[in-house]
Amino acid sequence: MSEKTSKLSRPDEDILLDLNFVPQWAKKEPATNHYASDDRSDRRPSSRDRHAGPRRERSDRRDGPVRTSRPPRERSSDDRRSGRPAFRSAPEPRPERIELPIEIKFLPEQQWLASIVRQIYHSKRAYPLMDLASLFLSDPKGHLVKIEISPGARNFKLYQGKRSKMVATSRDGLIHQLLDDHLEDFFTKEDITVEPPTGVFPMIGRIDDVLIGPPNHHSYAARLQEIYNERFSGMPFDRFKQKVETVRDEELVEQWKQESSRKTVYRLNDAPEGGAKDFTLAQAEDYVRNHIAEAEIEEVTRAVLPSALARKIKDYNLIRMGREAWERESRFPLSVSFALRAAFRHLHLQTFKAGKNINFITSVKPDPIKPEKAVEHIRLVLEYLADHPGSTREQLVDGLRPGAAKDSPEAHEIVNPLRWLIEKGHIIEFFNGTLSVPSHRKRR
Repeated sequence: MSEKTSKLSRPDEDILLDLNFVPQWAKKEPATNHYASDDRSDRRPSSRDRHAGPRRERSDRRDGPVRTSRPPRERSSDDRRSGRPAFRSAPEPRPERIELPIEIKFLPEQQWLASIVRQIYHSKRAYPLMDLASLFLSDPKGHLVKIEISPGARNFKLYQGKRSKMVATSRDGLIHQLLDDHLEDFFTKEDITVEPPTGVFPMIGRIDDVLIGPPNHHSYAARLQEIYNERFSGMPFDRFKQKVETVRDEELVEQWKQESSRKTVYRLNDAPEGGAKDFTLAQAEDYVRNHIAEAEIEEVTRAVLPSALARKIKDYNLIRMGREAWERESRFPLSVSFALRAAFRHLHLQTFKAGKNINFITSVKPDPIKPEKAVEHIRLVLEYLADHPGSTREQLVDGLRPGAAKDSPEAHEIVNPLRWLIEKGHIIEFFNGTLSVPSHRKRR
């Protein structure tokens, strides 16, 4: 993690030190899109993978074609000599691009907002509003994502999980997410030991290094389907069965028996006393679908969720529109700046314009005074900054007391009144240490 990212991830530190005068979108290319697909290859197989049969693989959510996660097997020399056709995955269809009737906006995260406000009050400096907005947007922990159905949209529904806060355009999508991420909220998982299978098993089936079991054992068909759902569901089932190898191997049979003596069961957390029973994974998931899911999912017209959660949305068009909205916002953070302006006004911060119509935020109300009404050394400071806006303390001293040492009485005569002038709003100190007198233009 870079030093800057580390700072942005901890809102209690001085986040404002990362600002400079140039707006973030003008300085550099947009940062990494937080709403692009992330790599979830290490998660357990989803309920959709286990039970839905052939499915679309997840896209990388670029506009290219969706590809299966398993690359096609190269045709080996043995295949060519034997004349066996090499297996190649059929190309998966691209998900249909649909413009959903929704509006996606970005809001400042409240802890970050509170930290920024404290720092603005403490520093007495002025900060450019758009840079502040870009700062919130630049880190997933700094902002929230608001998804709202557009006014007048008909026959479109948005759903949100009460427990997960995840959103989707269908109930089924949230049921799959509930099973993937929250099954253990309802069931306790336990590994138990059972008696190993008995019988005569002269042959055993396997796929690569995965044991299916003896074809003459009653669990063979179910185990075959389970392996297909977990590892090969992008492949036609008939082709999958062609990969099964049946061998005579006593050691593999014994290994299978040992593996079969270990069993994972699921027990309902809120089962009545004395009524607990052991569920298989499939039975536990069916129970969630039939008895729990309805109460866990609600229809909404508006949802606000953390950025980190929004990144995990699995609905193709919903995450695509979120990514596109983030890209637009990163170039010009309009919705965040509007939200910040309202929040700052509510928290009694001041907004004013300077330079080329740039909005600044400060805790001190700008209060211009006429230099001729001030004492001599203050009048000189005000007049110099009026003629040289954007000067630093060093430049101010050098302009009014040329050659004076930094700690000399002459330099202190110029610098000492600055704190009082800044606190009263007679001089504005910007976040980068430059100074200026406030203008007489109307504040907003």
